[in-house]
Amino acid sequence: MKRFLISAFVLSIALTACKNNDNPDPLPAHTVSDYFPLAVGNMWVFDVSSCDSTWTDCTYLRTDTNHITKDTLINAHIYYKIEGGDLINPKPVFIRDSLDYLIDSEGNILFSDKDFETRLSEEYIISNTDTLFHWYTQMQEDEVSIQVPMGSFNCLDNQLSFFRWKENFETEFNGHSCYSEGIGPVYQSALLASNTGGFKRELLSYELLIINK
Repeated sequence: MKRFLISAFVLSIALTACKNNDNPDPLPAHTVSDYFPLAVGNMWVFDVSSCDSTWTDCTYLRTDTNHITKDTLINAHIYYKIEGGDLINPKPVFIRDSLDYLIDSEGNILFSDKDFETRLSEEYIISNTDTLFHWYTQMQEDEVSIQVPMGSFNCLDNQLSFFRWKENFETEFNGHSCYSEGIGPVYQSALLASNTGGFKRELLSYELLIINK
């Protein structure tokens, strides 16, 4: 009887081990905050350049610093204040994670790590009943490798698709907002409607005091 009990105990352990191996603990789900760590004190430094329509002839303009200085309550939601603005707007911006969408205080959707079907923003520019420009942004499902002064990063891209009447809306010009998991914003470009050149900023350095995981 004693031998039987020992054998049964060993068998129970073996079965439990097999069960655990068959059903490993699931990996933590990614959130949009993994691609933009939102914590007071986090900082990103960018080189900003202007580029011609080929995007190969670029001239350095300045160095920008984005710094999360505080969190604040807006319309009953906690937003993070980012000093330094974005590529073309020097004013502070306020952003938060809203159900895995990164949004600003105006309700604009900036980024998602899961929604690759929806056009996150879209606009038609019309003059005298004629459409002059059409653009929209949409997340790209496949990661892209981005080379910036800080190094090479795998990123998800909220890609801008831009069309003009000049090309009869048949030529697509692209801008990019690229975020890397665990790092944050790495690369951003903004197009000029007149000549499809524009501005870009590239990650030079960063400091994450708290990494949201």
